[in-house]
Amino acid sequence: MKSTPIFPRPSEGDCAEYYFRYINLVPEVDILTYLHTQRDWFGDWIESLTPEQAAYSYAPGKWTLAEMIGHVLDTERVFAFRMLAFSRGDENKIPGFDQDTYVANSIYNSIYPGDLANEWRAVRSATLYLSRTIDAAMASRVGIANEVPVKVLAFPYMMAGHVIHHYNVARERYLTAS
Repeated sequence: MKSTPIFPRPSEGDCAEYYFRYINLVPEVDILTYLHTQRDWFGDWIESLTPEQAAYSYAPGKWTLAEMIGHVLDTERVFAFRMLAFSRGDENKIPGFDQDTYVANSIYNSIYPGDLANEWRAVRSATLYLSRTIDAAMASRVGIANEVPVKVLAFPYMMAGHVIHHYNVARERYLTAS
């Protein structure tokens, strides 16, 4: 199954072109099943990290691996809120968020990898439950986030692809010696 009737794969115009760098990483699968599977394997991967690996930064001024995971958590929450608001017909424009400010004002470096994994599983589970409260009409609604129109149906793909992107970054830049 390539997509669900409720959340078909986004096409040009469904969200900012920028997000296709994430969406294009998502395989041709049922997106809700993929989000569920991703919750488990990404959580298991986070849980497998040592505190030393989580504290590692590959270059001065770059986030630690724990901060990068925290960024994934923050982004999932932001995207889920946008998905909720737009699916419910909220016509208010939602501002963007500054990922660097969020990370700089977090305590992700002091959170043990097992706790980050549990938080990830809880946040993604909440996204999955939210997705189940959206029908096809709601998924086709459009809202404005960060001054750009986005269809609700794009959010699950954006979230899944964002995780894939950062998992790839972790493997390439943080855990190359592993």
